[in-house]
Amino acid sequence: MYSRRGFVSLAAGAAALPLLPEPAAADPLASGWDLPGSVFVTAPPDPQAVLLGGPGFETHADGVGDDTAALQAAIDEASRRGIANKLGDILGGVRDFPHGDGGGVVLVPEGTYRLSGTVRVYDSVRVIGFGRRRPRLLLGENTLGYASGTAKDVLSFVRRPVGGPIAYANNDTFGSGLVNLDITIAAGNPDAVAVRFGGAQLCLLQDLDIDAGDARAGIDHNANLIHRVRVRGGEVGLNAYAASAGWQTTLLDCRFEGQRRAAVAMVNDAKLVVVRAVVARTPRAFEGAPGQWQHLYVQDSHFHDVRDVAVVLNDQVPGSENDLIRRSTQLTLLNCTSSRVSDLLLLAQSGSRTSAPSPSVHIRELTYGLRVEHALTSGETRREGVHADLRPGAPIGRSLTNLRPDTPVPPPTREWVSVADVAARMGRTIGMGEDDLAVFQAAVDRHDTVFVPIGQYTLTGTLRLRAGTRLIGLHPRQTWLLAADGHPAFSDPDAPRALVSTPRGGRTVVTGIGLDTARQTPGAVNLLWQSGADSYLADIATQFVKWHPADAPTGDPGYSYRGRHKYSIWVRGGGGTFANVWSVNGWADNGLLVEDTHVPARLYEISVEHHETREVVLRGVSGWRFLGLQTEDHIYGWRSQAVEIERSRDILLANSVLFRVATVLGPHPYAVSVRGSCRITLRGNRGYRDKTPEFTQWGAAVHDHDSGRSVPEVEFTLIEVR
Repeated sequence: MYSRRGFVSLAAGAAALPLLPEPAAADPLASGWDLPGSVFVTAPPDPQAVLLGGPGFETHADGVGDDTAALQAAIDEASRRGIANKLGDILGGVRDFPHGDGGGVVLVPEGTYRLSGTVRVYDSVRVIGFGRRRPRLLLGENTLGYASGTAKDVLSFVRRPVGGPIAYANNDTFGSGLVNLDITIAAGNPDAVAVRFGGAQLCLLQDLDIDAGDARAGIDHNANLIHRVRVRGGEVGLNAYAASAGWQTTLLDCRFEGQRRAAVAMVNDAKLVVVRAVVARTPRAFEGAPGQWQHLYVQDSHFHDVRDVAVVLNDQVPGSENDLIRRSTQLTLLNCTSSRVSDLLLLAQSGSRTSAPSPSVHIRELTYGLRVEHALTSGETRREGVHADLRPGAPIGRSLTNLRPDTPVPPPTREWVSVADVAARMGRTIGMGEDDLAVFQAAVDRHDTVFVPIGQYTLTGTLRLRAGTRLIGLHPRQTWLLAADGHPAFSDPDAPRALVSTPRGGRTVVTGIGLDTARQTPGAVNLLWQSGADSYLADIATQFVKWHPADAPTGDPGYSYRGRHKYSIWVRGGGGTFANVWSVNGWADNGLLVEDTHVPARLYEISVEHHETREVVLRGVSGWRFLGLQTEDHIYGWRSQAVEIERSRDILLANSVLFRVATVLGPHPYAVSVRGSCRITLRGNRGYRDKTPEFTQWGAAVHDHDSGRSVPEVEFTLIEVR
């Protein structure tokens, strides 16, 4: 078994290759391929969280006594509290779900917790470990039910309809998560699945070490973000499907090692964005299921000792005589490296293989699918099939550079200062519906790291963060900053004012927070982001609102709200790293407006949905990379364009899902519009719907307003606009 400080022997194997330089005495790969240990050494100071091992939830925590019932009871209690406080209530009691239907946090102390059956993680519950060593959830040897010939979960993300059976998490599941835990499946459990993962938005697996042993899989199904997760062993590391309701999934800084069949098996229109992954000692890295198309984008990753082939795709699927279906198989490997991998790509039906030219390779670009080059010009060209730009020799330094993360771990919990403690020192209470701005402003003015416990906090003006502020919550659908409804501070749309703002050039960190600009706030902006290249915005939600006409029925919870807001998330002169952000304030002019910035940005798993006319707007922007952008039109929002780009350059949209629902009421001529811009690259897209295609498919992938030219294909691997 490899330690959490991991991959030492992998590094040694790579160093022995003739085309790689001999490493120094201090192994240079250990830090480059490493993942952090416990990111929460002490318990986050949230009084609303349920503490496993506390009164009513007593445990053995010794790896011997059975702790299944205690863990389930703690999750049940977190869900009950979420139903009671309604902070995570997105469905409002419709669709046969109870108000809130869960939502809360379970804190798990260091220890080993033996499990003897499936533990259900209910909608919007997060289970978070803490301790000098991450707590370990252990499925003991030869556990009853895990060798029956039928797959069985250890931890399972689920929903609970009123009066109905518990069901797997689906497109009405938001914010569930497992964070900072180890999961071990002991011997004699061949049908075990460590985690059945699912959900629609903000669902998270983060800082997990999964030892699947001889089990079926480490992770089965997938939702939104899988971040800093290592899976060792198992027949398959991840069984990947299309995330509910058809979105892509981002794997960020993950490691897969020692799977018996494949690190990742792709099923049912899987759409994966994979960045800075290491896949080692397995027959196949990514394997497409027969008869299925997949959208696979892999960047800055490394393959080591993949014995058969790195990627297996289907070059023939049922219906592939249809251009839309055929072009739905899309592969991009970009700036990756390999060592001891003989074949990089196998097309399953033809048997065609793309071989590595040497024992170590720099994969500058390897694609399969439709490439449209010099797009929107008279020299526009098209070709389908395999394109390979492979360079022999991949120095260790290149792999280390590729694998360097841009997402920080949380600051040490000993540095966290709870805003509730600041309030107590000021003789104030917060979260009671009164104005909390003064307390929050004092907290961020006096302290670098400010923790916001579960609750709803009212602000009558802008909370102004400092350049070094780290504002931290644990759950964006349980921890809300709310604009005072109807307050004059947010009343002027010609002078928009943010609920939260950051200064230019700062290293600001904001994570785990929900932002709600209330209703009668026409000048409100959820967030004004001006921070610099080293800043971090992650795990963020806005209020769930769909734009709709006045006479829209209210059966859908998104239509129960009316309001008008200036912008949702507004970036002006800023950049940095963004991850797992859900902007769905549908009454705002747009969901993400980026203006006048040359600060580079990387955006992972960003969802912008349900706005009336525009989802993402870029004006005067350069150096922005969207990896896993998802937009969604809806029944009344059929006028909404996915992406508008003006006066911008060097923009990447990778493995996007620009979605139009089956009930949309009308067509739209294009998904992406370009005006006065250059060097726009689109790498992979999900644009095909077989239901009411005259409405659900965009008229074109991209349209240039300057030349009047369009690229009509909506399924493609590459569109390159020079």
